[in-house]
Amino acid sequence: MGYSNYKSLKMTLKKLNLDEIDLNLFPTIEPVTPSNWLIETLKIAKRMPLTNEKSKSERIISPILAEAALHYESQITLFSGEDLTVDIDRDLSGACDFFFAKHPRKSVMQAPIITFVEAKDEDFEYGQAQCTAQMYASLIYNEQEGKPIPFVYGCAVTGDVWKFLRLEKDKLSIDIENYYVNDLPNLLGIFKQIIEKYL
Repeated sequence: MGYSNYKSLKMTLKKLNLDEIDLNLFPTIEPVTPSNWLIETLKIAKRMPLTNEKSKSERIISPILAEAALHYESQITLFSGEDLTVDIDRDLSGACDFFFAKHPRKSVMQAPIITFVEAKDEDFEYGQAQCTAQMYASLIYNEQEGKPIPFVYGCAVTGDVWKFLRLEKDKLSIDIENYYVNDLPNLLGIFKQIIEKYL
């Protein structure tokens, strides 16, 4: 079952020996104007039934992440559904919904992985728990591949609501703010801020 075994934040913190703090991860945000394509794509999505994680991932989350990635396509690649297995015995294995890797477009994912996005249908805590485990695994993976980074970002998404996290060593920071899909400029601004920390 891998990452899906991380069902609660409390259990995840204990299992991975992490300390958790709440803070404002993005005290200032420079809004990014969404493209007409993204605006129209999300308008079409609202006319479709969004009844589960898959439909929300395909019609809402994926287009937003694709737009963020295209601004940096010579430097990062967006992956979807790729396997990240670093330690099966600790349940640090399995497919991840979405993540950015710091390299130009390639068919094969390479280190370093910098940001995760985990979709969960209304179950925010489960999403944060699973995303935290993936972030933890990515720090290990990046080290194993000889491309360590000091911290990695993540985001748990229900479709409309986005909650950001940052993991650095044994400290998990959870943003005190929630962000919403109807505020696209700020959402895109956050991804711009995150990605540019690694460039």
